[in-house]
Amino acid sequence: MIRSLATTVLALLLAAPAAPVHAQDDLARQLINSCVGCRLPHDLHGRDLHGLRFVGSDLHDTDLSHANLRGAEFTGANLDGTRFDDADLRDARFVGVRLRHTSFARANVEGVRFVGASVSQGDLDGPLGRTILRDCTGCSFAGADLHDADLRGIKIVGANLHDSNLAGARLNDARLVGINAHGSDFSRTDLRGADLVGANLHDARMNGATIGDAVLCSRNDDDGDVVFSGDDGGYRRTSCANLRGVDLHGLDFRAARYCAGRTSARDGQDFRDVCRPVTRQELIDDAHANLTGALAPA
Repeated sequence: MIRSLATTVLALLLAAPAAPVHAQDDLARQLINSCVGCRLPHDLHGRDLHGLRFVGSDLHDTDLSHANLRGAEFTGANLDGTRFDDADLRDARFVGVRLRHTSFARANVEGVRFVGASVSQGDLDGPLGRTILRDCTGCSFAGADLHDADLRGIKIVGANLHDSNLAGARLNDARLVGINAHGSDFSRTDLRGADLVGANLHDARMNGATIGDAVLCSRNDDDGDVVFSGDDGGYRRTSCANLRGVDLHGLDFRAARYCAGRTSARDGQDFRDVCRPVTRQELIDDAHANLTGALAPA
């Protein structure tokens, strides 16, 4: 009842001209910010909605073109068919949202982050895909076809890429930490400079892939000291890509890296600023690699 009343009042307020008086504008912002699971009006184009929280909002087919959404947060919102064309989305966050046929044409997406977003294959193929793949944590791309795609520098930490096709993709300098790529196709993929620490590549196909200086293992140091030995206290553990069941014949691991990791106590940011070549034994023991036929380090 309260939600329906709030939605009705909001619709009446937003029926005013695009530049309402400040009292109306402030009330509309308050209603949007406090209304959980509301169906919002279809026409929000050009509105000043910066910093607002859209929690469980039904925004499907809504026009948010030219809107000021800087710093806004969309949590659990339905954004199917939503138009963000020419909108200011700097530093906005999209958490647990559904994105189907959503348009970000010409939008300012600097600093945008996606967490746990659900994206269709059709959307991955277009401009929306490029926007989401820039920084998407825990997002679902299972079964995606990204073969021969230019994915240099993407950040998809903890993403689900189970059974995906990345054959021939350019993943140079990509941050693929903790991804689930079980059974995926990485054949002919360029992984130079990529961070694959904690990635599950079990039974992946990697024939013809270029490993180069990819980071395959890391030791995390929660005390902030960047070290490779664990004999001076603190909690440290080695984490590597899981290469169990992968045919590594012909792949060259001699430049692959083991990087020390540390976490900033101030902002939780992860650093990998001291690296060395990964050893054969680390690949066998920690990455579960069968190096038969591979060019492996000492």
